[in-house]
Amino acid sequence: MTEQEMLTKIQEVADQTAQNFVFKRTAKLDLVYSEKQEDGSTDCYCLGADMPLLVYRVFNVKEDGTATEISDIQQAVEKTRHYDRDVKPALGLDKAPLITGETHEYEILLENKLENNGVEVKLKSSIGRDVTMMEIYRYFDYVSKIYFVTCVSLSFGGQYLFSVTPDSKHLRLIVGNDQTVRSRVDMITELLAHRLLPSYQTIAAGAQLLSGQTNSGVQFNIPNPENQNNPYKFNLIFCYDDAETKSRYAFSANNELKRVQILVVDIFNNNKLSAPNEEQQKAAERIHQLWVESQKDEAKRNEFNAHVVPFFSDDLDFRYEAYKNGTLKANEPAPAAEAPKAE
Repeated sequence: MTEQEMLTKIQEVADQTAQNFVFKRTAKLDLVYSEKQEDGSTDCYCLGADMPLLVYRVFNVKEDGTATEISDIQQAVEKTRHYDRDVKPALGLDKAPLITGETHEYEILLENKLENNGVEVKLKSSIGRDVTMMEIYRYFDYVSKIYFVTCVSLSFGGQYLFSVTPDSKHLRLIVGNDQTVRSRVDMITELLAHRLLPSYQTIAAGAQLLSGQTNSGVQFNIPNPENQNNPYKFNLIFCYDDAETKSRYAFSANNELKRVQILVVDIFNNNKLSAPNEEQQKAAERIHQLWVESQKDEAKRNEFNAHVVPFFSDDLDFRYEAYKNGTLKANEPAPAAEAPKAE
């Protein structure tokens, strides 16, 4: 049986698998490597047009042409490790397929908003391969300073975790087992499962809102008791997340009035602004004093800057704690697709 004949059988199986998912979206497969097994069958390592290079989809084709996919993710991981560790080095750079040299960074070509409020993202790999996926969420965690994005391959439900590069033009696969990153992802995943995780409309929209240039232009309207139709305009100076009161404070100023206004930002309610209560007022005064001291003391400046956040960002720790203590009520869990595990 030729490789093209095997690929035809494999594509038929993959297309049938795609019908089991809600979008019923098929994806063209490329055959990267085939390996004869002791029983006479052949394992075929494939990469689809809706998946980055992380874990191969592996199909077993018997001598009679019957093709089945190895659906156990751990087996697929082991097969992928075997190829990367044993096969690819033996082939050498000249004989290894170009596709196996693809890096984990992908250029964002286009984000399409779909009718069902979903977002389709079109990527270009380092070797020029086109990859089309569906974005599941986009979330910036200022503690780890990572802008997380999860995408799903619609033809078989594989989920992939990315970070957005600083230029906001590339997605980079997150691999490995960094415990700090994993602990943040675990919280994100739990909140997402209970539909309690906010998400920007698109990666581009999130990047724009998170940019310092955009945040420096945030303005608040403060009522003018003398002219209700002409409120005072206050420009945002900085936002500060206070771990003690679990509150976000927005410090803004009006240069003409020579006045600083401190408001509490409700990150759980579309960043609604309100006046601080007594406890929060004391915290705001403490933060203001730290701000003043940070102008002259490097240690104080580092302490202060560690809690300064973009106005349009969320606070993962505040949100997760509010979920755990019942302040935020969990919604019906969403079904989770199986995700390839990074090794």
